[in-house]
Amino acid sequence: MRKRQIDTLKIFNLNVQEVKDNEEYLVNFDSGGREIAINIILGAGFPNEKPKLIVSPILSHPWVNSSTGEIEGAPGILNYTIHSDLGRVVQAISREFEKHPPGVLNDRTSTPQHVRNGNIHELARTNTASPVGEQDVFNLRTLAVEELARLNGDEDYLEDFIDKLGFIQNQNKEMNQLMDQIEALAVDNLTKKKFIDERREKLQELFLSFKELGEKYELSNQKYQRKSEDFSPQHIKELLQIAVSTADASSDEEAHKFLAGDTDVNTFLSNFIETRKSYTMRKAKEERLTQQLDALERAAF
Repeated sequence: MRKRQIDTLKIFNLNVQEVKDNEEYLVNFDSGGREIAINIILGAGFPNEKPKLIVSPILSHPWVNSSTGEIEGAPGILNYTIHSDLGRVVQAISREFEKHPPGVLNDRTSTPQHVRNGNIHELARTNTASPVGEQDVFNLRTLAVEELARLNGDEDYLEDFIDKLGFIQNQNKEMNQLMDQIEALAVDNLTKKKFIDERREKLQELFLSFKELGEKYELSNQKYQRKSEDFSPQHIKELLQIAVSTADASSDEEAHKFLAGDTDVNTFLSNFIETRKSYTMRKAKEERLTQQLDALERAAF
């Protein structure tokens, strides 16, 4: 899983540099004409534990710790789980900095805390103390003291103010787009599930048909084996020997009847000649087949 997470980092981000194999990586990108780097540090517990992301130079942004430069407030970090994609988390952060370039801190000891968790007066002082060229991400310079006081005392007003912030709206927009993508993927998966179920049902039908054909083949094969045995040369020879013996016995019986006076001359001659004829023909066939089989046996067939 660690290797797969590192692969997503390289898939969803450009300019990925390996600092230390399997442990530390660097992603560079441009933010407002300034080159920014995010150092990705993967601890021993990753991906069960969230990665550590440090931005350089330290940016003036509610997601960034002003003392260490560590990115702590990004949604992907706050909501990180073992199922998160490292590559998408870093991509979302870099896109935020690219679309809304924040200012750079100049050795200041304080930075804006996330407005939902901090004090609005501290937020106001921090933004007022920002250098002239630095971006006011909360737009507090344009607010009157009364509005700042209301933000500090009215939670509903504060929530509404936060929801209208540009980077919050942008994050919500990206989240909605992501939800739409997930929904489309789910619908696509359901469509494929129907296709797979239909193929599985078809496969089951083919299996039953194959099984039925196999049973028919087995019955036909048994019939074939019986017929093969019935018409084998050795079996035919045995049948001819039986027929020869039967014809010989019939001719002897006709002779006994005549000698006992049970039949007249004409009947005797007619029956005796017929039985001897059958005997002679069968005997000839039996002898000929015996010779052929002996010849085949000598030829090692």
